[in-house]
Amino acid sequence: MEKIKNIAMRIFGVAGAEVNDEMSPKNTGNWDSMNYLLFIAELEKEFGITLDMDDVLSAKNLGDIKEALRVKGARL
Repeated sequence: MEKIKNIAMRIFGVAGAEVNDEMSPKNTGNWDSMNYLLFIAELEKEFGITLDMDDVLSAKNLGDIKEALRVKGARL
C-alpha cells in the first residue's frame, strides 16, 4: 500500500492521511480525468502490469483500483 499511497500523494496532491480505500473523485479535489489517467499509468509502471479499460472505467474509488491491481497479480 505504501507505493500506492506515495503515488496518490504525488499525483493528487493529498496528505498521506487522506489516502484510503474510500478516496474517490467525489472526495478528492484534484482527482480529475487527467490526474486519474496519470495515476493509473504510474501504478501500471510501478507494478509492471496493465489494467484493462473496463477496470479503469468501472473503478469508483481507490479500493476498486487496488482490487483490480490484485487481480492482475500486483504485489501490494
